[in-house]
Amino acid sequence: MDDRQASAATVADEITGTMTNASMNEDEREHAEQQVEQWVHRYSGRIFGFALRKLGHHQDAEDLAQEIATALFRSLQGGRGIDNMDAWVRRICSYTWSNYAAKHNRHWRMAAGGDDGFDEALLADEEPSVLSRMVEQETLDQLRQEIAFLSKRHREITVMHYFEGLRVEDIAAKFGLSSGTVKWHLSEARRKLKEGLKMTSQQPTLSFTPVRMHVGHTGSPGPHFEPNSYFHSLLAGNIAVAAYDRPLTIEELARKVGAASAYVEELIEPLKQVGLMSSRNGGKVQTNFIIRDMNGLREESMMLNRHGEAIAAAFYDAIASRLPDIKALAFHGCQENDTFLLWSFIPQAILHHYWAAKPHQFYDSIREPERADGGRYYAVGNIRYSKDEWIANIPNAEIAEQYVCNGIKSRADGGRIHALQMDTYWSGMQWRDFNGPDLTALGRLADCLNQQTELSDHDKLEAAKLAKSGYVSNEDGLTSIRIPFFNKDQYAAYTAIIEEALVSIDARALLEPVQDDFIALWKRLAPSHIAKEEVGSHSIQEGLGIIFAIMEALVRFGKLPLPTEEEKARLTTIVWEA
Repeated sequence: MDDRQASAATVADEITGTMTNASMNEDEREHAEQQVEQWVHRYSGRIFGFALRKLGHHQDAEDLAQEIATALFRSLQGGRGIDNMDAWVRRICSYTWSNYAAKHNRHWRMAAGGDDGFDEALLADEEPSVLSRMVEQETLDQLRQEIAFLSKRHREITVMHYFEGLRVEDIAAKFGLSSGTVKWHLSEARRKLKEGLKMTSQQPTLSFTPVRMHVGHTGSPGPHFEPNSYFHSLLAGNIAVAAYDRPLTIEELARKVGAASAYVEELIEPLKQVGLMSSRNGGKVQTNFIIRDMNGLREESMMLNRHGEAIAAAFYDAIASRLPDIKALAFHGCQENDTFLLWSFIPQAILHHYWAAKPHQFYDSIREPERADGGRYYAVGNIRYSKDEWIANIPNAEIAEQYVCNGIKSRADGGRIHALQMDTYWSGMQWRDFNGPDLTALGRLADCLNQQTELSDHDKLEAAKLAKSGYVSNEDGLTSIRIPFFNKDQYAAYTAIIEEALVSIDARALLEPVQDDFIALWKRLAPSHIAKEEVGSHSIQEGLGIIFAIMEALVRFGKLPLPTEEEKARLTTIVWEA
């Protein structure tokens, strides 16, 4: 055993109380215990400073300091004389700390001085207490943070007066305020700082548990893709979530998200300008668009499942029974198999009648408002959840995930060619770029095929691009369009067939209860300050999931086979001339 080990063993024996003086009488023992208590009391602050320096956390430091104090008390109980109490306390601290670190198996920070990390200054009476220095520094750090949480005017006046030394009169002149108003700001700031320094909330803030939220929209975005562009930062999304259920002041928001008020104010201002956040009484703000959380997702999925199972067969039978008549129109793509065509015709037919389930005046009344950023939209926030969270909270999660759509896209080339495409679970959930230039190229190709003219070199290049996306094929020198493409007359005949089929099952009566249930759901879930028009629009948009609930039920019930891997790239896409 080396000297260091022997020393540790000696300290261990003395700490556990094996070295005691049993020869003392009762009065002597009582006097000795009083002296021990005095010594422990004298060193208690410095012991806590040592523990805090080691652990960096008040509660943990209190635990370690208690263990050190107990060990010190027990080591002195025997009345043994100590020549150098500072050195003895250092040994007790070092030994107890070693045991504590080993017991908790953690890599604690080490102090700057000495092999055992125990700073000599901790126990030097002539030096300022490290505990005092640490508490002072921690208080200053917390004070700076609390000042950062203050609203802009409170913050500016506080910094000018207390940090820059400006007089009340000078500050009043700078801002064009009365001296009394400046004093009020200072008084309010002191009150809020005092409250903040005392605050020990047990609730986790969004700074520790931030949410991830995607913000989408219905309608037309602004020139810089607003509103999505307002929420590129994690902080902006968490500000919206924090102020969703109830209005908060800037200071309250800053504390909630753990960011300085200046950053919060900067992000809130453009949201207020376009109406995505609203001002409330008492200098408070509140999020002014709907945010979907797990509760909303769960109720929506259950509702879609119930409605989808109830009405899926009726839609399938109505469209499938007319498929021969539709294929007889000889449109481009009519050579494709029946399953592939039904994956296009059934969703398109449901969508057409979904928007006719109620009088058109109702849909006009919930149209998206014009925004100051140039867009015309409603924003909607969707909190992102992990797959494990989804499975744990959504009944039949493997079914519900098929109700998600990445886009129902109406497209046009600015002229005669129009298209509808849905990016769904069955198409791979990939956003497929199928825009105006693609439609123009497809229209030129259709013209050449109709007129049986040879493709120009340019048209061949365009056809090759479309072939990569699966919309066109060129086998053995024969070019063909692989998606439904109707000319103007064919499309008129097609819509007439679809209309007759859906009228026969009273499709509007099947779809209106879906909309009514979604409206009732979001009237209940949305905060009361959200405008009824926005709640109505959001409800109708979310109810569009019935399209995919119907398709899922048809697959699950065995009425509609799944598409092949090759078909997924061009699935649920229709093009027509108008």
